[in-house]
Amino acid sequence: MSPTYVEAEMNFISQAATGGAVIKSDLRGPLDGPRASEAVRVQVFDARDNDDIGLHCSGFQLVHAPSTVADFYDCDEVMSTYYDECKRIATELTGAHTTFTYDHIIREPNTQYNGGGKDGRQHRTGLSSGGGYIGSVHMDYTDRTTWDAYLALHGETVPPAERVYALNFWRPLSETVDGNPLAVCDARTVQPEDLLEVDVYGYGAPNYSWYDIGIETFSVAASDRHRWYYYPGMTPDDVLVIKSFDSTGVVGTTSPHASFIHPQPQNVARRSIELRVLCFC
Repeated sequence: MSPTYVEAEMNFISQAATGGAVIKSDLRGPLDGPRASEAVRVQVFDARDNDDIGLHCSGFQLVHAPSTVADFYDCDEVMSTYYDECKRIATELTGAHTTFTYDHIIREPNTQYNGGGKDGRQHRTGLSSGGGYIGSVHMDYTDRTTWDAYLALHGETVPPAERVYALNFWRPLSETVDGNPLAVCDARTVQPEDLLEVDVYGYGAPNYSWYDIGIETFSVAASDRHRWYYYPGMTPDDVLVIKSFDSTGVVGTTSPHASFIHPQPQNVARRSIELRVLCFC
């Protein structure tokens, strides 16, 4: 039986832009360099059809993990309950002895809510601050990413560890996310020549931990090598765990990702929550 897939347009960095100097992108001001993008039509396969997928091989994994959170828009409840739920899953997946998480983001059309962060509160932002769905293909961190400044914001220091991971937990909040799901790329199909380093400042609301210290990210160019997947039929009881950082090397171990518009429209607007758990093993 042939694998099931849909065809959809995804937004990539221009191949001509890869391999250049690091670009600094400040959402409070202009870019310091060009970032030409292009829409490319790709096949996005049903990940449920593939047994050769897992966090430590393809860079992502679906986990069935119902949450006890009653209201994900209650920032205090998310911080007191959901953070610990995700940290427990992260520990099970990585064997971490120490885990940290301080921020979460709820995404709606053209809007996002930054919760937790530097003030423990929730703030709403729009498109100009990176709100809404992220349709540009990217990777959350690079091999230059360090954790000292991030942890220092919250009164912590980097603990000793043999290996460090950052995991991105992406969970539906609406009854379906199939109209605008998240596509994830098999990490094993990505090469350094596909990537452009972009340091992003001013993302989200000012309480976001990375707002001032900046996030080292990769923008991704399209390649026939890449193998794209999504999980149709996700519910709020499911969480897609994406490996975003691996201290043994980011390229080839962590998954590029982006949202895409499904060719079969849904009447339900996608709402989702994401947070990242830093794992020291």
